[in-house]
Amino acid sequence: MKHNLCRALCALPGDAFVERRRPIIKPVMTTILGIVLCTLPHVADMDLGGSIAMSLMVAGISGTLVGAIMLAIRIFGSATAPYDVKAGRYMSYRERYYDRVLLSSLMKAIERGDTEAIDQLPTTNIAAITLAEYRTPGGKTTMYAVYEYAEDGNRELLAPRIIERK
Repeated sequence: MKHNLCRALCALPGDAFVERRRPIIKPVMTTILGIVLCTLPHVADMDLGGSIAMSLMVAGISGTLVGAIMLAIRIFGSATAPYDVKAGRYMSYRERYYDRVLLSSLMKAIERGDTEAIDQLPTTNIAAITLAEYRTPGGKTTMYAVYEYAEDGNRELLAPRIIERK
């Protein structure tokens, strides 16, 4: 479902959205920070004490491993995210689940573009109605898609995908 929304956004005319890989700067910085924390007890001139030095080593090794794994996923993975060319920002994905009785309220709030009303609707852990959205940070551009869980185990699109620009 997530990839279908991403493809639908990128297929819109005008090249407003493009599919891009996320930048690798955060994993690289996490790896570098881990290496610095790991080597700090060895290169520091001050006497850090055994437990502080060991804590820095554990934090450094953990940071290095997490950064290296994140970097490998970003480089060798196939994950992409929609990029809003006009806003110059990546869009983030979120799914929320609602009870069937809230479907009409949800659809009305989406049609009005009332994000506050959508946020105030009570969510559940059961995916009877699924609201999938891609949003730029700050909410200037949002794409909504409402799905219903069908009896055959699949999700059916209830309404056409709605894109809102503020």
